[in-house]
Amino acid sequence: MRNYLGMAKALEELMLELLKKGVEIPGNVADDLKSGRSLAGVNARQSCEGEASAKVMSILENVEMNLLSLAESAVGREHAEKWQQQIEDALKSDGGDSCRAAPPVSASKFVPGLPRGEYWIRVKESELSPVSHELAGLLDGFELKSLPQDDGYLLLYGKKENVTSFLKDIRDKERLRRAKATEGTIPTKS
Repeated sequence: MRNYLGMAKALEELMLELLKKGVEIPGNVADDLKSGRSLAGVNARQSCEGEASAKVMSILENVEMNLLSLAESAVGREHAEKWQQQIEDALKSDGGDSCRAAPPVSASKFVPGLPRGEYWIRVKESELSPVSHELAGLLDGFELKSLPQDDGYLLLYGKKENVTSFLKDIRDKERLRRAKATEGTIPTKS
């Protein structure tokens, strides 16, 4: 089993090391790392799905490529190769059953404009496109609120169990839509 949270942690350590060395990290790379870690945490608490795991892996691999490129240009090839091995080892490490028993994702305790004590997750608005026509109703149904972010993300917040249930519902809807599409039927809007 792949330990995506371990990989995300190793990438965070690399990013912090680069920042300490004065390397400027592009905002989209830092944002993608936050998203990848959040999705890895959600994926770890839910059953492992190939599609969800592939999405987490895609995001984290993109971050890895960018950070290793920065490490190579700022510090050197050997340093980047050392980090590449550490990241690979973290991905392969036994973090427990990374599909069911991973520790919860730690989120920043302060988000401007967010009521104190709310659980939150940032999601790219494009990831919610399959349900965009019913998003407002879904958020109301799960007693969640949303704040659009300047970088194309949507900050969803509310009670932790409601956020988790909402994400599970979205995943189930997407799985059903894809199953219908592969059967040759056109999915209908509900």
